[in-house]
Amino acid sequence: MKPQYIQVMKGRGYEQEWEQEPYIFTRSEDQECYIVLLLDQALSGERLQQKRQQLEQHYSFRGYTRVYQLCIVCQKDGMFSEELLTLVARTSNVWLFAEDQNRMYRYENQPLDFDGLSSMFEALPVEPKSMGLPFKKEKFPYVTLVLVLLNVFCFLFPMITGQHNAWIDAGGNYWEYVFEQGEGYRLWTYMFLHLDTGHLFNNMLALCSFGLLLEPVLGHVRYAIIYFGSGFASGLLSFLIELIRMNRVISIGASGAIFGLTGALLALVLFWKNKVPWISVRRVVFLVVISLYGGFATPRVDNIGHIGGLLAGFLLMTVIYFVGSLFPEGHPFNQNNCT
Repeated sequence: MKPQYIQVMKGRGYEQEWEQEPYIFTRSEDQECYIVLLLDQALSGERLQQKRQQLEQHYSFRGYTRVYQLCIVCQKDGMFSEELLTLVARTSNVWLFAEDQNRMYRYENQPLDFDGLSSMFEALPVEPKSMGLPFKKEKFPYVTLVLVLLNVFCFLFPMITGQHNAWIDAGGNYWEYVFEQGEGYRLWTYMFLHLDTGHLFNNMLALCSFGLLLEPVLGHVRYAIIYFGSGFASGLLSFLIELIRMNRVISIGASGAIFGLTGALLALVLFWKNKVPWISVRRVVFLVVISLYGGFATPRVDNIGHIGGLLAGFLLMTVIYFVGSLFPEGHPFNQNNCT
């Protein structure tokens, strides 16, 4: 335990009751007793509850009528382990402190403040650190990076060579070519083509936002399956609807696949909340509604493709979750071990 954390606690009037982990600090005020456990490593939810019950009984026996408890787990960075996120999702009054950011993570099911301690921890000076990647190597979003580079290349190269329209004609999702000439590859290539710089920029911004969030959580393979599966389903539904309508329109862009990531995030917060405890269902639903509304309010947008991608991403994430739950804990297909 770093000395500055002990200084913060003592500066708030706490006394250190235990000098081994978990480090226990207490502060009393009339009939109230505040207890803070500082940890470098997570306890299991069961062990934490046992420790809290022991402390509750001990200080109640000493005459305190109200006992308040908080657990602060200090970590070197904000890439918290599955064990920690599960603890936060299932246990009350647990904060996570990222030392590299001097940021206290108080998720939506946790109290925003406890005896003024949050601001005191965040006021600590940030220690200088060497430059490095913001991700652990195994969780770096390689797939997202490759997808962005491919999309940018498939826009810039034909623009520079004067073949932009030719690339769209050759790879866009157009039902006549797919249905009558059997060019099924278009259901894959269309998602790498964009109309203009605004179209490309907006989609890549959304892809980076979702990719930086989802790929470290899901893992590279599952993330890629959801992205490409959603993109294919989006193109397929768009192709079928335009075939029925006999509309002569061509569909391009990565937005269908990106809507699939949105659908996957919605399934994630509904069925797999411990993976993203800092995101509420209400926020994701609002994001879905706003995204769909933006499409319907904008002319020349393939809203059928957006809806198809959204539904496909939700279904793929749900299948991944439930299929994984059929395997025993520790199996690589079990989602509790997703990396």
